[in-house]
Amino acid sequence: MEFQLGNICHIEMAGGELSRTKEFYANVFGWNFSPMFEGYEFFDAGNFNGAIDKDAKPSHAGTVLVLACEDVADKLTEIEQAGCKVLKPKTEIAGGHGFYGYFEDPAGNKMGVWQPAAK
Repeated sequence: MEFQLGNICHIEMAGGELSRTKEFYANVFGWNFSPMFEGYEFFDAGNFNGAIDKDAKPSHAGTVLVLACEDVADKLTEIEQAGCKVLKPKTEIAGGHGFYGYFEDPAGNKMGVWQPAAK
């Protein structure tokens, strides 16, 4: 992959208990993982790569990663069934931009899900 200066090329997120975090993202979002070294694992989310770091501190204040899904309500139910907390239920985005919701992942990161508006 070729990057231009200023492109986002990698994201690192807090991983907490790596085995639980990896299992969650693999099962709920289909991510694949490969270890770099102990406590740091690369992920492949299909359209973007990054890493989870067990030593990073999770946050609810700051950058939020938002993951695309088919239906926000269904995905948030799946997320709850996987043992995570829903922070904001399915909410419409004004102007026909679809729907979103927030959840806390196994590591304690605030994350989002988004579905496009029906066409």
